Amino acid sequence: MEKLMMLRAVAAAGSIAAAARELRYTRSAASQQMAALERLAGIPLLVRAGNRISLTPVAWQLVEHTERILVELRAAETTLHREAGEAAGLLRVGVPFREGPAIMSSALTQSRQQFPKLEIRLAATTDEAAAEEVRLGRLDMVIMSRYGAATPHSQPGLREWVLGSDPLRLCVPVGHRLSGERSCALDDLRDEPWVISPTSTLGRLTTTLCIAGGFQPKIVATVDDVATALGLVGIGWGVTIAPDLTPAGPEASVRRISLIGVDVVRHSVLVVRDGEQLSPGIAAVVSAVHAVNAALRLAQAAPST
Repeated sequence: MEKLMMLRAVAAAGSIAAAARELRYTRSAASQQMAALERLAGIPLLVRAGNRISLTPVAWQLVEHTERILVELRAAETTLHREAGEAAGLLRVGVPFREGPAIMSSALTQSRQQFPKLEIRLAATTDEAAAEEVRLGRLDMVIMSRYGAATPHSQPGLREWVLGSDPLRLCVPVGHRLSGERSCALDDLRDEPWVISPTSTLGRLTTTLCIAGGFQPKIVATVDDVATALGLVGIGWGVTIAPDLTPAGPEASVRRISLIGVDVVRHSVLVVRDGEQLSPGIAAVVSAVHAVNAALRLAQAAPST
């Protein structure tokens, strides 16, 4: 199993050196593990090209088998822990801070109050890295955003749930020429200054939408997260596109406007390792997340008075 775990790490990292660092091996020990596995297999498993390594088709099949073995091992451990019946121990939770909606913070607060022996440790993550951090065991659970298809498409070894969705909106400052409109077309925005996170999925999607509208966005600020973008919009620096439920913060004065012809939505997705979803600690938090999400959806559906 140790050799298969090294192969799995090489597949994720793209090099033996990086895999060795991930698993806390020396470079020499990691190379020996891979050489021993290739001798056992009787065929090459790695294709070397400079400093990068790729896997042969047979090696990828071995990685898939390894993921399934890990699922069964985690399920067995979960069965033992579930017999103890108490949510306790360390739970590492990845949260895209300042991205929203604020489902996870409320759920985790409830879980910590209800299960005082459960140590919940928060860690900042991104939509791009979150699932892989769970799969590799760096985090136990994440909540992340996915744009477009709602159907779960978990990576091998992961289990996920779609909690809810919200549409994308154009965000403009109060007093903007469009702030009184209920909707607008992308073509109306070709001369606007844009605030974008260019390395994020949402930032790339925003750029793609602008190009589809017939123009390249005039970027006046590049940021690392949606909340910062909304803060700059609030002071009049430019406009941006953001999910409807992402909080703007009390300091920002932002108007959200529907985009004609844009039907892309953001789905909030909860991800854990497959086989661990019934362990007492994870099950407690998953249940709390679902409860908070259901309450939020009921509040949104309630008629305003």
